[in-house]
Amino acid sequence: MHFQIEKSPLLNAINVVEKAISSNNPLQILAGVEIDVNKKHLTMTANNLEIAIRTTIPCNTLKPGKAILDGKLLTSLIRKLPEDNVVFEMKDKQVIITAGTMEFALNIITEDEFPAFPDCNEKILALTDYELHRLAQNSLFAAANDDMRPVLSGVLLEISDGKLNFVATDSNRLSFVQANTGEILSSDLHLIIPSKSLNELMKCLPLDETMIEVFYGNNQLAFRFDNTIFTTRLIEGNFPNYRPVIHTEQAITVVMKRHQLLQAIDRASLFDRGGSQPVIIQVTDGVLEIGMSTELGKSSEQFNVEHSGENGSSAYSPKYILDMLRTTDCDQIAFKFETGPRQALIKPADSDDHLYILMPMRI
Repeated sequence: MHFQIEKSPLLNAINVVEKAISSNNPLQILAGVEIDVNKKHLTMTANNLEIAIRTTIPCNTLKPGKAILDGKLLTSLIRKLPEDNVVFEMKDKQVIITAGTMEFALNIITEDEFPAFPDCNEKILALTDYELHRLAQNSLFAAANDDMRPVLSGVLLEISDGKLNFVATDSNRLSFVQANTGEILSSDLHLIIPSKSLNELMKCLPLDETMIEVFYGNNQLAFRFDNTIFTTRLIEGNFPNYRPVIHTEQAITVVMKRHQLLQAIDRASLFDRGGSQPVIIQVTDGVLEIGMSTELGKSSEQFNVEHSGENGSSAYSPKYILDMLRTTDCDQIAFKFETGPRQALIKPADSDDHLYILMPMRI
């Protein structure tokens, strides 16, 4: 193996594949990056058995070949090299990396066989990177951080009635997001993507209107874009039946600017350092009051709002409300609730593409 490549595209490729480098597995091979050079291209692959990433870039090949190098060392080294051409050459059981007058020798990992890249052949949908990012961002925050209930620690990718939905819940709240664009090529699929995998995928997206093709197979999901394939193992199990809770009518509806509600609840939450106190939402004849009372003091703000239905009040976790308000980008929010133990619904005032359900807190 002997090739030359510019640092910039090499670093971009490493920054993508490093997300699949294992840092806490006793198998040394899972901490490696496979570099495979053919006549014109360098292919880099990392696989920690949960996610696997492969990306391909052009290079000037002098001799094809393949080697597995320690991923963290390779990544750190390339980042610290000057902006120049980088030369890789395999000699014996080492890869010699040179840049200008600098030379480094990395030992090749030979103890184990590199894991096979997952095979996903059924194309199920295609959508832009922006739309995929929106679906993930608006659902991920509601997933549980609970290893005891794996199905709640992921995000449901659901294809139903010709629609693509992302759904996440920790049993106290639920976020439902429906795609606005994209091409659906399958029917009636329910796949649970681990939250960690979806978070890493979001970091890889170019966010320049690139089309993402999504493939399914062997309990794996693959996202293909540009010259990169990102695969993730899926969570096995049945996601809870969420449908009965998202289309219910509440007795009170308030419509107001999202940033007003966000800022008022953010200010109220300053009085709760422990994160356990509720914010009180009360509406009376078109006036919404948002307040919190703790041992540190009291917060109270009032707003004139669009109000329909009854007067009433309820209490909610300020963090849960803020999580939703910070991820959505709509201008006007509809907040539907009622006094008592029933769930509330928060959504963009002019759309049903993001529905957020949360349970009230007892006071």
